[in-house]
Amino acid sequence: MKHILFLILFILFQKTLLATIIIVDINGSGSFTQIQPGINAAATGDTVKVLPGSYNNALNMNKNVVLMGSGYETTIITSSNNPTITMSTGKIMWFTISSLTGSGVLLSAGTVTNCVVRGCSSFGVYCPNGSTGIVANCVCYGNGNRGIHGQDGCYASVYNCISYNNGSDGFAQLNLQYSCGPAWYTCGNIGVINLNPGFPSETDYSISSTSPCWDTGSPNLTDPDGSRSDMGYFGGPDAPIYPVVINIRISPEGNGVRIKATGKANW
Repeated sequence: MKHILFLILFILFQKTLLATIIIVDINGSGSFTQIQPGINAAATGDTVKVLPGSYNNALNMNKNVVLMGSGYETTIITSSNNPTITMSTGKIMWFTISSLTGSGVLLSAGTVTNCVVRGCSSFGVYCPNGSTGIVANCVCYGNGNRGIHGQDGCYASVYNCISYNNGSDGFAQLNLQYSCGPAWYTCGNIGVINLNPGFPSETDYSISSTSPCWDTGSPNLTDPDGSRSDMGYFGGPDAPIYPVVINIRISPEGNGVRIKATGKANW
C-alpha cells in the first residue's frame, strides 16, 4: 500500500451507513462478547463489527452480512475445531483466522477478503466441490497443508492473494489469478507468480515497493490511493486503511490559495 502525507485543510470522508452495525467486544462494551451471537442477531445487509481481541470459538457464517474485524494484528478468530469457520454466504474481512486441529475456513460460498489465515494444522481455506466462494487479498502463511485448496475442479475464485511458507502448495484446484505462491493444477493462472513476497517478518505481512506483489494485483482493481491493486492483505479496494486523499484542488483566494481535498477511509 502507498502512504501519502498531505497538508490538508478539509477532508470529506465518503462513508455511508445503510444498515445496522452490531458491535462485538470481548471486553463487554458492545452488544455481544462473542461473535456467533452477533451473527445470529444480524439481518441481511447488516455489519457485525468485531473489536480487538482473541475470540476462541468456531463460527457458522450462514447469513448475508459483513463480518468485520479491527485488523489482523489485533482481531483473531481461532478454535480447536475443524474448521474454525464454516461459511456459506456473506463477507469476512480484517481478521487473523486459525485452527489448531484443521482448516481455518470451509468456504462453500461468500467472500473472504483482506484476512490473514495462518497456523492452521491443515488447509488455510478449504473450498469443497462446487464452491462458489471468493478469496481476495488474503495472506495464507504457515499452514500445515496448502494455503487455499479446492476439493475438485476450478470453482472457487482466488485473486490478489499471497500463499507462502505453507506445508504444501500455496494454491490447488482453483480459478486463480494475480496471486503469489506455488500453484498446483489451477485454472486461469493470469498474473500468477511464485516468488518470495518479502514480508518483513513472520508476523508482519506488509510489503514494500521492492516486493514482486506491489502493484501486481488485478489491473481491474485499485488500492484506496487509486494505484493498481497490490497482492496481499494491504491491497485492493477493501484494504483496511486510515484516510488517504483521493482528490485535491488548489485555487487562488485573495493573497493566498485555498486547498480543498476529498478523502476516503475504510477503517
